Amino acid sequence: MHILHICSDYSRQKLYSELIIALSKTGIQQTVYVPVRTAREVGKYGISGQPNVRLIYAHILKKKHRILYHLKIRTILANLQSKIDLGTIDLVHAHFLFSDGGVAYQLKQIHSIPYLVTVRNTDINVFFKYMLHLSALGRRILQAAEKVMFVTPAYRDLLAKKYLTYEMSNGILSAPVIPNGLKPQWFEKVSERDENIVPPLKLLYVGDFTHNKNILHLLHVLRKLSETLEIRITLAGGGGNGHKDVLKLLNQKGFEFAEYVGRVEGINAMKALYARHHIFIMVSKFETFGLAYIEAMSQGLPVIHTAGQGIDGYFVNSSFAIPVKANGKEEIGNALKKLVGTYKKASQEAVVASSFFSWQQIARKYLNLYLENAIHEKN
Repeated sequence: MHILHICSDYSRQKLYSELIIALSKTGIQQTVYVPVRTAREVGKYGISGQPNVRLIYAHILKKKHRILYHLKIRTILANLQSKIDLGTIDLVHAHFLFSDGGVAYQLKQIHSIPYLVTVRNTDINVFFKYMLHLSALGRRILQAAEKVMFVTPAYRDLLAKKYLTYEMSNGILSAPVIPNGLKPQWFEKVSERDENIVPPLKLLYVGDFTHNKNILHLLHVLRKLSETLEIRITLAGGGGNGHKDVLKLLNQKGFEFAEYVGRVEGINAMKALYARHHIFIMVSKFETFGLAYIEAMSQGLPVIHTAGQGIDGYFVNSSFAIPVKANGKEEIGNALKKLVGTYKKASQEAVVASSFFSWQQIARKYLNLYLENAIHEKN
């Protein structure tokens, strides 16, 4: 079987290469088509030593394609058709509904190649929400797909509830949810946590400092809590349109409980960072998945996350993953108290739950979908 991946975000996130490598070990042939805007993206996250994987980077996108959607799709389609023998392709996997699914939809119309499509954050919170003129096309792409997939239950439910007709939403609500995964090293030599937390309560945030990550709100809530609770928070990562605002706030009186440590590179260094903390907290306004939550869980950290976003829906009524509103105040305090009260149990169950996010298991789920839909089409 020969799978064509269309992935416009491949050169920006390493997780796609991890998926392709895991899938390559199942023996299927894969071609990954990556349209990019800049020369520095060409070759990024390249894969070597896998003879059944071919990556094609196409430096064809320009600034105008950000607003001229149909021109972008036509440009990608023409370039892709010139570089790939589509007669050898059994199935297309479009990794974004609009940016990649628009091309897959055209390939099906022209070449009768079936496709699967994954719905992600920008599809719902940018395209469906703001680009209303493309909504009808988005629904056509969904309807023409052999299978629609989501990385979180939250986005599946949101799409069905807010942007689809009643008839379409019934089908979407039964669509498979396949998460992003972690490398095997995350599951090796995990230290067991203590029964109780010895103050101060050590919180950890890992990620960029964009406004979407909602860090300023989180810090103000924690400042209020620090008046009655011995608490510390470490901020790791940085960058983004809110970076300067976060650093400015940290320098103000009353925020001594927070420390910025910059970027931490490498799995071993990250594991050591998680080991020094008790609870992971990230209350983004929007979150496609949030792999840092699963990293933290693999190291025994219970997590506080945003309700209706990211990993919400994976761990319903769990002891270790507490959803709160992005703009919540008292909710965060209540979540912390709950996790502290059942810390040992929450930590142990977090580690167990994280094991379901290995790339090996995820690749197997994708392979089953590929086989099911490719065979169905040929019959």
